[in-house]
Amino acid sequence: MERLLGRYIFDPEMTTGKMIFLTGPRQVGKTTFAQKWLESVGSENTYFNWDDPSLIAEYKKNPLYFRNIIDEQFRNNPVPFVFDEIHKHTEWRNILKGFYDINRERIQLLVTGSARLGYFQKSGDSLVGRYFSYQLFPLGLPEVMADFSHILDDGDILADGKLLAGRARRAGMRESDEALKNLLKFGGFPEPFLRGTEKFHRRWQKNYRTLLIKDDVRDLSRIADIKGLETLVEILPSKVGSQMSIPSLSEDLGKKYDTITNWIDILQGLYLVLTLRPWHRKIARAIKKEKKLYFFDWSMLSEPGVVFENLMAVSLIRMAARMTETGMGNFDIRYLRDREKREVDFILVKDNDPVCLFEAKDKDTTISKAGRFYGKRLDVPFYQIVRDASKVETFPGNCFVIPATNFLMLAG
Repeated sequence: MERLLGRYIFDPEMTTGKMIFLTGPRQVGKTTFAQKWLESVGSENTYFNWDDPSLIAEYKKNPLYFRNIIDEQFRNNPVPFVFDEIHKHTEWRNILKGFYDINRERIQLLVTGSARLGYFQKSGDSLVGRYFSYQLFPLGLPEVMADFSHILDDGDILADGKLLAGRARRAGMRESDEALKNLLKFGGFPEPFLRGTEKFHRRWQKNYRTLLIKDDVRDLSRIADIKGLETLVEILPSKVGSQMSIPSLSEDLGKKYDTITNWIDILQGLYLVLTLRPWHRKIARAIKKEKKLYFFDWSMLSEPGVVFENLMAVSLIRMAARMTETGMGNFDIRYLRDREKREVDFILVKDNDPVCLFEAKDKDTTISKAGRFYGKRLDVPFYQIVRDASKVETFPGNCFVIPATNFLMLAG
């Protein structure tokens, strides 16, 4: 299926003269996306997977191997190249830097990878300034529906409640209800979603977790207590959507505070989990430390309301990432909670200024008191996104109820 990312990642205004780094969870579709891109531009023979020993042997034998391919194929337009999993090569930074610096005018280079490539981007290196990074997330509803006609192309629309509500009304599609049910049930990773069977889904999920924890953890770190990390992963689903207390997890597992913090960081680096920080500017009595945790694969959770909130978290983070990557501004998703325990699930901020508030509800269409309070306090719209709602409704105080399918068709 077509991925929304493909509609903007190769925008020449953004990426001409830059390497494109594409990261994201394992098995989210990065390799398939890269290969389909090459097919679409008629360059299938410039895909190179650095997991292939024969490629590494060829490169060691002839360091000009790729330069020769460019010489053969260059016809005024840049030659499309894909380096998949190159970060597994010990000298990958130097290889990329040399290849790019010599050939930047003659290539369009897409570099794909997951955990270690993501870690590298956070650490900083001499490659900074030579690339733009993008993320591929689990499937969104528009991708499942093959309909991108309602996608928001301006982040500022979210700051205008009446305008967004009008867009949401037009985004309603009867067929999207069933698609959302399947997303909630099978998750957004392409293979189990497209198979659509519970047996395959269970088997895939078990193998996926084993691959991440036992293989990728060893690749990224020197953790010896793999069993302890596995136990943490078993506990974390019960923490989804609530504030994550490291001291409590430390006590439950009998591990040091710093150990648990390190393990959470590693699980984020593996794209197994993601965390949201609280937003607290202008909120005098806000909680300033505790994060909230969600999984990239929300289908591993069981309680329907929590599953839906987790799907919303990933959808909003994907939306914020897209808006940032396309140059609309620096967008981020946080949450709100104060010492009086007034909480709103999500707040979208642009350059750290609040744009709007979101609450995820399974069925409740009664406007949240905390949402109404914070909407008035911050002077931004409050959107209550309800999985089981039939229509868009407008309420006093710049508050709105929007069915999940309508909103997700906008968010992308």
